[in-house]
Amino acid sequence: MGRWHPHGEALLKLWIEVAHHSLAGAKPTAAPEAACGDVVRTFQTEEQFFAILASSQQGGEEGKAKATALANRAASMLQQGTSLDEVTDIALAALPAGVHMPLAILQVLEGRQAHLLDCDAPPLFLTRGGRLVLPPVLEEPSAGRLVRRGEFQLQDGDHLAMVSEGYIRARGWSRRWGWRDIATSTRRLTDTGCDAEQLLGALVRMHHRLAEGKLGRDITVIAMHVRPMRSATVWTGPPADLAQDEAVVEQLMAEQGTRIICGDTTAQIAARLLGADLELESRPEDGWAEVPPRLHMEGVDLVTEGLVTLGKARQRMVGAKRASDLPRGEDAATRLARSLLWADKIHFIVGLAVNPQQAADAAGTIPLRQIVIEELISDLKARGKIVPVEYL
Repeated sequence: MGRWHPHGEALLKLWIEVAHHSLAGAKPTAAPEAACGDVVRTFQTEEQFFAILASSQQGGEEGKAKATALANRAASMLQQGTSLDEVTDIALAALPAGVHMPLAILQVLEGRQAHLLDCDAPPLFLTRGGRLVLPPVLEEPSAGRLVRRGEFQLQDGDHLAMVSEGYIRARGWSRRWGWRDIATSTRRLTDTGCDAEQLLGALVRMHHRLAEGKLGRDITVIAMHVRPMRSATVWTGPPADLAQDEAVVEQLMAEQGTRIICGDTTAQIAARLLGADLELESRPEDGWAEVPPRLHMEGVDLVTEGLVTLGKARQRMVGAKRASDLPRGEDAATRLARSLLWADKIHFIVGLAVNPQQAADAAGTIPLRQIVIEELISDLKARGKIVPVEYL
């Protein structure tokens, strides 16, 4: 096998980065700990993204239950491939008569084609290149409700926000401030090139500031940022069949994003087939402490030891929402955790060759590596990552 080839030009796959936050407003007839009546559901694969915001103005557990049932039903249907038009018709028919229950759904197919539904809900905020963009929508009354439907194309760099009615109807600075005031502020905020978490934080802080700290109604904000998808491939462990070694190396080197190898034996296989050198990192002043050292190999972004480093990386990720929340250390486990949290899609290639000293069962047939990887994959999926895994 020849030497590795540099990263090729990648097709631009877009990803919808999303963050949301809800706050329960003051309810004179409810207990102070009453839950927010707004319900949010988000979902993302490579083919589809959606965000759902259902609100209950009825209040109490009954109102919350109705909003939850509506959001859950819409989410389930969209995940099963039902068109948004059909979901809309069913949702509108399911809305309780005479009950004000705003509903907003944004669906994005293939990262670009956006489909929008607003039913008695505040319009979507969309900014692009420092400008406020008004998506084309068709308004129509339906059973006493105002329904807006629209289709439009998203672009890399777009920022979007969905807010509940309570956010729009806040009163502060001795006046009521509405959609246009918020739209102007959102345009200024997104002009800084912020991500979804930063936009969310700014919008929540803006509400508190303008409302003078008085939270009258439930408020919810869903902030979104459109950007290229970040991908990584992690190869750990030799394949059970030696004949597959070369194909796995080719698969790893075809990755357009981050390339990672976890395992000394795995790294030696790759180095041999690529004709590359393996170099040990310089020893830090305090030694390598709890994490084995990294290796350097041309064409691979990160090369680490296997089991110990994988387990420590999982520990580093506890309590961290994104890569910037991790410690600033540069040890192998922290570097691996940072790469995993940075990526949106992480493809694991797990070799099933069994080292008798690292077997999970007495018979020596199940590699301990497989168990550690499955725990790590479970954690990553819980964070909304797309995590395909391939066992060889």
